[in-house]
Amino acid sequence: MSLRLSRWLLLIVLASPQLSVCQTTLTVAAASDLTNVQSDLAATFRKFEPTVQVRFVNGASAMLAQQIDNGAPYDVFLSANAAFIDRLGSFRKVLPESIESYATGRVGVLWRDRKHHSLNDLTENWVRFVALPNPRLAPYGVAAQQALEHATLWDKVKPKIVYGENVRQTLQLFDSGNADVVLTSDSLLQGRNAELLPADWHQAIIQQGGIVASSHNQSAAKHFLAFLIGPVGQSIFAKYGFGSPKP
Repeated sequence: MSLRLSRWLLLIVLASPQLSVCQTTLTVAAASDLTNVQSDLAATFRKFEPTVQVRFVNGASAMLAQQIDNGAPYDVFLSANAAFIDRLGSFRKVLPESIESYATGRVGVLWRDRKHHSLNDLTENWVRFVALPNPRLAPYGVAAQQALEHATLWDKVKPKIVYGENVRQTLQLFDSGNADVVLTSDSLLQGRNAELLPADWHQAIIQQGGIVASSHNQSAAKHFLAFLIGPVGQSIFAKYGFGSPKP
């Protein structure tokens, strides 16, 4: 190789640092209520860890937990339901020592006319269908049902309920006109004049995350979880309607 060609190749490498820096892609299995917040989290984390790119795969926590149980190649699991993380931790599919509570979810209510109403209006004839996440799959569905039971409305409203597989699909039922009211994750309802259900009407939605035991990127995963529970990550969660994971 000539000296001139060697210098030319060296200049290319120096002018393109991305060619010489090893990039890590962190694949995060994330509950559907994180859909709106995750881009902000990924972009901010990249400022602290320039060589780590975070890629999110969203779905119902129950479905993602089953995928991890079956060997899906995720690095981090961010569940909306602590029970799924705890179960995976007990079988060491998620590293028990890595498990952290990262946020508390809140249930929001959005009406077709974008106004605030008494929950008693759910029994009115003009409310034909009420969209809820499926309680068998999503903790927000459990919380919504508990809140309606607290308000002694469950038995009256139950015949009107249409279920989404996860909080995002539940909102799509509303947005597509297939429901007149939606009860879902408040994080998906930001800027739409939704109303929060009282937190003491249902069990707290404690959201937990952990490192998937089969991950080949455990160091980057550890840094990402530390970022989520640190002050910067927590400020981003708060901006999107999540509560603190600490009592």
